[in-house]
Amino acid sequence: MKTIFEIVQTFVLPVLLFALWATPAVLAQESLLDDKVFKGRYQENHIRTLKEEQLKFVDGELHSMAFAPMGFGKGVYTAVVKKDGIHFEAVTVSPNQGTIDWRGIVYGDSIAVNYKWRKKGWFTDTVRGYAFKGTMVK
Repeated sequence: MKTIFEIVQTFVLPVLLFALWATPAVLAQESLLDDKVFKGRYQENHIRTLKEEQLKFVDGELHSMAFAPMGFGKGVYTAVVKKDGIHFEAVTVSPNQGTIDWRGIVYGDSIAVNYKWRKKGWFTDTVRGYAFKGTMVK
C-alpha cells in the first residue's frame, strides 16, 4: 500500500512542476505594446472596400482612430508573448454604437487583427466582422 507521500510524489508533484514551468508563457504582460502605432487598412468581411486605420497602444489601452469618430473610446488590452508574436485582445465601447472585440497578433513590425463590432438593436443585434493589416510607424 502506498503512503500519502508516495502518491503526492507520483501524481501531484509532476502536475505542479509542469504548471509552474508553463505559467510564464500564459500570463498576460501589461503594457507590452505601449507606445506602438500601426498604420494600415481594414475591411469589413465579404466587402472589398479598404479603409485607412491607425491603431495606437498607449498606457495599456488600444485606440482605433477609424472608429473614434463614432464614439469608440480606448479599451484596455492584454498581451501575451508566444512563439509567433505578441497576441493581444481588447474591447472598445461606444455609448451609442456598441462594442468592438479586438483580437490580433503583432509579429515584428507588422500587425494582423480580426475584430467584431456588436450593436444591439430594437429587434435584432448586428454583428459585423472586420480584418486589419498594418505596419508599425512608431
